[in-house]
Amino acid sequence: MVITDEAKSFIEHMMKEAGVSTLRFGYAGAGCCGPSYQLSLEKPQENDTVTRVNEVEVAVDSRVAEQINGITLDLVQDEQGAGLTISGGSNCC
Repeated sequence: MVITDEAKSFIEHMMKEAGVSTLRFGYAGAGCCGPSYQLSLEKPQENDTVTRVNEVEVAVDSRVAEQINGITLDLVQDEQGAGLTISGGSNCC
């Protein structure tokens, strides 16, 4: 997994506002190409693996741990505001 510098700055700002120190990649169900991710700012759960990516503490649900290899988390900004986007990984649908 890669977290761009722009995404890192955005995540750190959101963490500070929320009073948390971990970005969590959770499992949000499965589709035709594998699991869907749920990003949240919360403490790691029991079966999570915790690591640091671009100096951001990241907790990864064990059900999506293998699938996040090769993805990039980046910041997108448009007229509606700013948010995170996930690219790369499996995209077979």
